[in-house]
Amino acid sequence: MAESYKQSEKKEAADAPKRKFIHLLDEEEVEVKRLDSEDIEDCVKVMRKCAFDVTEVEVGNIIAYGKSFGATVNRMLVGVGLAWPARLDLESKKITSGEANALYMEDPAVLLAYEGRGVRRILLKEREKEAVDSKLKYTIGYLYEDIPKGDIAGYITEAGSALEKLYLSEAYEFFRTEKGILAFKKVV
Repeated sequence: MAESYKQSEKKEAADAPKRKFIHLLDEEEVEVKRLDSEDIEDCVKVMRKCAFDVTEVEVGNIIAYGKSFGATVNRMLVGVGLAWPARLDLESKKITSGEANALYMEDPAVLLAYEGRGVRRILLKEREKEAVDSKLKYTIGYLYEDIPKGDIAGYITEAGSALEKLYLSEAYEFFRTEKGILAFKKVV
């Protein structure tokens, strides 16, 4: 009897709608979801645990653009990738006002227990897809680290943060601005 119960359970699982999962280490699965107003409180908690100084109003305003994503494991939010439309002027190497041609990506917030498991890359790729779907030309983000003069890519290879190395591995280009190093990638 227990055998037939297990078989019917397997059949029900096979008939269930397929969900988009990306496998992590230790056979945990991460699901990526577009963030909405119901996620604001959880996003703020994750971001504060990752040393971001944010308010619910700030996070809510960004989520309202509809271009931010979260990574969940067992329905628990473990990573937040906020993003919003922006305008990149490549000539002046600045983010300016005007019609958006880029998706600005805030540094992802990933809970310490999920560091090193690919959550940053998952959130980066999802936001890049969003930029393409939104017909934007670029994805951009600031690297606030004080990178010494000279070859930025060389420095990142030797001593960069996980996020900087991720940008480098995903073919981002870098240039110095008054506000720090701007990473950008043409996605269209």
